[in-house]
Parts: sequence; structure tokens; C-alpha cells
Amino acid sequence: MYFEDVREWQGTAEALTKELKCQIKHLELSIESPGLRTIRSWRTKQLLSQPKGQEFGFRQILEGLATALLLKKGWTLAAITQVLPSFPEDALERQIIAEAQGHHPRWLPAISATSLPLHTGHRPAMDLAEDAVVLLAQGILRQYDRVLPGREIVRQDDSMLPPELYQAMCKLGRLYIEEGQSDRAACVHTVLDNARYSLGCDRWQLGVFNQSDFRFSNVTLIDPDLRVPTSDCAEIANLSGAFGEDNVIEHRLYTDLCQATERLGGRRQHKAYTALRELFGRYSLIGERQLLDYLLENDLTPLQGMIIEKFFDSVPDIWLVDGLAHRCAHCGTLMRSHPNKKLFSQGRCPIRQCIGHNSPKVSEKLDPNDILRIAKPQILMYWTGPAIDELAIFDIAGQNKLNAELYPESDLCDVAINERAIGIDAKSYTSPVTLALRLNRSIGGLIHYRRRILAVSDRLIEDNLSYISTLISTLDKKGDPASLEVMSVSSVIDFLKKMPYANQT
Repeated sequence: MYFEDVREWQGTAEALTKELKCQIKHLELSIESPGLRTIRSWRTKQLLSQPKGQEFGFRQILEGLATALLLKKGWTLAAITQVLPSFPEDALERQIIAEAQGHHPRWLPAISATSLPLHTGHRPAMDLAEDAVVLLAQGILRQYDRVLPGREIVRQDDSMLPPELYQAMCKLGRLYIEEGQSDRAACVHTVLDNARYSLGCDRWQLGVFNQSDFRFSNVTLIDPDLRVPTSDCAEIANLSGAFGEDNVIEHRLYTDLCQATERLGGRRQHKAYTALRELFGRYSLIGERQLLDYLLENDLTPLQGMIIEKFFDSVPDIWLVDGLAHRCAHCGTLMRSHPNKKLFSQGRCPIRQCIGHNSPKVSEKLDPNDILRIAKPQILMYWTGPAIDELAIFDIAGQNKLNAELYPESDLCDVAINERAIGIDAKSYTSPVTLALRLNRSIGGLIHYRRRILAVSDRLIEDNLSYISTLISTLDKKGDPASLEVMSVSSVIDFLKKMPYANQT
């Protein structure tokens, strides 16, 4: 049996160095045994979770072996630091044994969100913190589903809260108390408001969220402006495998859209899907007359009632600036009145992919009496924002006279070149690790293309210079994820500009 003689092992850094060498030889792992200096470096970088003031133990043997294995796969130390703490000892042991037996397992984190009772002190604070975040992400999605129809509101009532949200608050409260603070998670309204900020920021005031091995530090669970769950929130909620995609807002929207276009049948179905997605990307703020003309032009009038009801709202007065609807000059959506009149005198764009990287600018001021429609917040979040990069890629391909198709076959990818020759997907996940974990499960419709390109938003790379390297290091090195070419959106655009015309790939 593997590891049976070392489960109670304890020792110094020197002893751990020798033990790792013995285990690598015993398991016949094709990795280099780390030296004493490397072990001390890993401890400093918190890859080895040695309890302060205590000797190394069995878990550090597993962590040392796992780190060496993942480094050989091409992972960076930063990526390993984010993922390794999520594995309990038994899961970590199974991964290493699978490697020893040549099975090449996927190193997906084994987070459990099904154990809801409060911790009793036997698990480290890091495990408690990660459980709390997974539960909070699930609770946010559950609560959002309840309030979305407009018949319920968020109430400070334990019997009314989703159990995931209630347990997340309990665990967060435990973290505050263990850090010597008062419970800052007792009010659901405070917790949801804090969720609009990254977990590692001062707003949360939790030391464990700022530790280098806490992998969700940069994650924001609720969009600060649109007040809807983020893509990171949906992905984290599904990490444990116990939370279905049916509860993800994007999935529901996609289902609604597909069901509507399927009724048109055949080739018309895919054409309608593309036209609607392009509508949300280019014209999220639109006059009713212009909307009806667009639907007529794209043969979508049979879906007119459903489109207006499910995907658009009337422009509310509270979003007007001096009584007028201001259109963002960069993405075309509705700008909103902002309390900082000095900085945002003409309003502020709510689209994450636009705001913060472009100075506020108004392209036109519209009279709301002309019956204006604005895409629903979840449309703005999941489709309008990402479409900034998707449409930029598609437009450049068209300008270069390439045979390009937008959202082909009801969204196999974002842009296809020369039918199945090249598939391009633009991604705007704020966390490269979260994106990699999703792709390790499935690369989606890109599987149907000979060349598979993943385009990462330049704005994300500006904010995190190691984004692409972290993403690549966390992707599986075998199977479908290994076939992805990861590039910035600007690099994809340069590639298309230099690409020969449509009969070439």
C-alpha cells in the first residue's frame, strides 16, 4: 500500500527532503527530487502548509510531491499556490497515486460545499474560508433566482434565506470571530453589498482572504454596477459539482434564446441566434422603432413579443442624466447617473469591460419619450460586455475579407473563420484560474474546429500581467485543453490582419 508507513511521519526540512526522495523512488515518479533549498523556498511561498512552530508532517509530503508533479506539467508556482490548498489529504493522495500509475489525472480542486454544519476547529481556516466562498457563490445565485421575478425581496430572515447563503454567513462569522473581530457577516444585506468588491480588498477585512494561498482573493461575486452574479461567481458555485448549471443565469438566458430560435427551424434557427446576439452586443440601448426595424430586417418578427418581454426593459427614470438617456460612445449602452458629479458629470457606463479602461464619453443624448429599450442587466453582464471583444474580432475579419461567421451554429464559438478551419472564443473571466478550471472540464464548441484560439481581453492582461502565463500553466497539458492557443484579443486581431484572404488558413 502507498504511504501507509508515513501517515504519522514528522520531521525537519532536511528530513522532508530525504523523505520526498524516497517516496519519488518508491512511487517511480519521473520527477526531480527537490533539494533542501527548494523545500525552504516552497515553505516561504506557502506551497507547504507547515503549521507555525511545528514540524513537517504527512500533508507536506503530499504537497511536496504534488508541487513537483505540477511543475513538471508546466504549472507556475502561483497557479499551484492557488489550487493546492483546495485538496484534502485523501484527494491529494489519490491524485499522486494516479500519477504514479500513469493515469495522468486532471488536477481539479476537490472542494466540498455539501457539508453545511459549522466547523469545530479541526480544519484549518483556509478550508473554512474556501467553503464559505463556494457556499456564498451558490447562495448568491439562489437568492438572485428568487428576487429576479420581482415577487420577492432579500429579507433578514433565516427561514427565508437560501440555505447556502445562510451557511456561508455562519462560516464567515466564524472566520471573523477566530480573527478576533466582531461578526461582520451577521447581516445578509452587508454580506451581499460586500460581495460587490473583490474578496481580498479592505471591504471584507478578513485576513485569511489576503493570504497568498487563498485562490479567490481577486474574485468579485456580484457585479458592482449591474448587481447580478458574475461569471466567476457562477463558476465557483459549480466547483463542487453539487450545483447544477440550470441555476446559472447565463444558462437560463441561453436556454430561453435557443428555445425561441429553435421554433424557427433549420438554417433559419442559427441565423436568428446570431442576429439576436449581435443585437444585444451592438444595440443594448435602442429605440423601439429601430428595434422593430432590426427584427424585420433579420426575419425575427415572429419572436418580437418574446424578445421585448424577456430581454429588454424600458429605460427607468433613475438612470437618466438631466432627463435624457446618455449613450456610451465606446460600447453604445446606457450610461447611468453617478453621485460623483465631478468625475462623471455625464454619467458612467455600467459595463465592466468598458468602464475603467475608457474615459466616460457620451455619443448622443436621447429623449426617453421616444420609447427607448435597454437590455436587461443579465444580458448586459453576460453578453453585451463580452461582445465588445467578440465583435471587434469579427469586424476585423470582415474588413480583411475573410470568410468569418459570428456565433456560428447557435454559438459553437464566438467567431469562425473558413467554416471549421479556425474557431475563436473571447473570454473575460477576471480570474485565470477560474477560467482554466472551466476549460479543463470542457472547451465547449471549440472542439469542432481544427485550430482553436482562446482570446483573452487586453484589459484583463493590463490589470494582471501574468494572466496568460497563469492560465496556460493551469490548463491540462493533455486532451482538449492542450489544443488551445491562448492569445490576447489584440494579438488575435493582428493575426487576422496578416492572414491571407478567405481561401487560406
